Amino acid sequence: MTSELFTRLVQEFSILSGLLLAGFFLRAKIKLFQNLFLPASVIGGFLGLLLGPVVLKTHAVLPIPDEFIKDFALIPGILILPIIASVPLGLGLDPMQTPLDKKQKSQVLPMFLLSVGCAFGLFALGFATKMVFSRIMPELEIYPAFGMELALGFFGGHGTAGLIGNILQKLNQPAWEVAQGVAVTSATVGLVFGILFGMIFINIAARKNKISNLTDPRDLPEEMRKGYQQRLDEQTAVCRETTHSSSVDSLALHVAIILGVCGVSYVLVAFLKAHHVPLLSNIAEWAYAIALMLIVNNIIKRLDLGFLIDGRIKTKFASLLVDYSIVAAIASLPVSAVLKYAVPMIVMFILGLLMVYLIIMVLGIRLFKDYEFERSIALFGQSTGVIMTGILLLRICDSNLSTPVLKDFSISYALATLVCYALLLPVIKLLPNSFAIFCLTGGVCAACIVGAVIYSRLKLRKE
Repeated sequence: MTSELFTRLVQEFSILSGLLLAGFFLRAKIKLFQNLFLPASVIGGFLGLLLGPVVLKTHAVLPIPDEFIKDFALIPGILILPIIASVPLGLGLDPMQTPLDKKQKSQVLPMFLLSVGCAFGLFALGFATKMVFSRIMPELEIYPAFGMELALGFFGGHGTAGLIGNILQKLNQPAWEVAQGVAVTSATVGLVFGILFGMIFINIAARKNKISNLTDPRDLPEEMRKGYQQRLDEQTAVCRETTHSSSVDSLALHVAIILGVCGVSYVLVAFLKAHHVPLLSNIAEWAYAIALMLIVNNIIKRLDLGFLIDGRIKTKFASLLVDYSIVAAIASLPVSAVLKYAVPMIVMFILGLLMVYLIIMVLGIRLFKDYEFERSIALFGQSTGVIMTGILLLRICDSNLSTPVLKDFSISYALATLVCYALLLPVIKLLPNSFAIFCLTGGVCAACIVGAVIYSRLKLRKE
């Protein structure tokens, strides 16, 4: 990288940082943003989009150069690799974590199956929408990957919007920027309506006395609404210092492991492509990164070096990358191209919200032995927004987090994320065969839901 290119990179991240800070300020000051719990990265991204050259063209209030906007569109697809690579790091290594007992394991499995089933149900619904509109509105010329955005946006959130851009770029698909924009839109719709409908479900459940430790949403801590903690005695430590700074900083160690795995995955893919290895050379770097990190994590565990890894440090690093990915993805969203698909998108989003409601809030709530509503509302928030949306809704139902739901939910989410990323590979390989993808993802959805129902009937009811 030349000095000029590096300077440009710093300038671009300076702009993204300014938008992120502006989003943080607006979240702290505007009640609407507080009530919707919109992340600062989402607010800042839309600020850059609406006031920048993408929407206002030559009349932009924020005169961001066009070449910077093009680079912004690339950033999520690049940062998604270390974000995904970080997922397996630390699994089963936390020395402070007590092992799950038999009862907890029996509750985690149905939550895991419902999470995976819901995610792949969204994939199936997305591709079904694409097939229908390709027939009734052929003038749209819907691109082959349309439909993936529903699951990636709802289940993965804004952070994984870059994944579809990365995938389609590798496949030399010209519509990757549009698909990334649709995924960002999907994530925004899921986040906003997931919170709104979640609040409605909580109020209905409260009137029916179905919640054990209810907190009035209006009584949520002010710092949670505003997005910062002003009291010093209430500010929590970010992580454990697993290393001594005289050797290496703890954050630097975790980042080195994550980026090291990313580097090896790049080298591995380049080697496989150079030698034209069948099948393996067509697998994306992020898939190898997950497999390699699982191996690294297992080595760390076998060498009894788990004390060096703190999951909170990894999460903070990944969250940092996610925030910048979100700002960049939204600020570079190709509005005019995305609006071309407004009708199928609206139908897809409405049906997606309905599907999540039916799977989680109608069926799922009947499959748990205890804290039925709390478990279901957490899964609903996760399946429409991100894990933090699920935790937010759970926090309203269980303000002190005194129930075991949060721990069970966190474990099921981690496992579901790994499985979904792994099963995403055959979905990608089947592009552009929408019907085959619909059958595959619909089959996974059905298998998971049937498995959850059978397990619940045979196992939970006996305990």
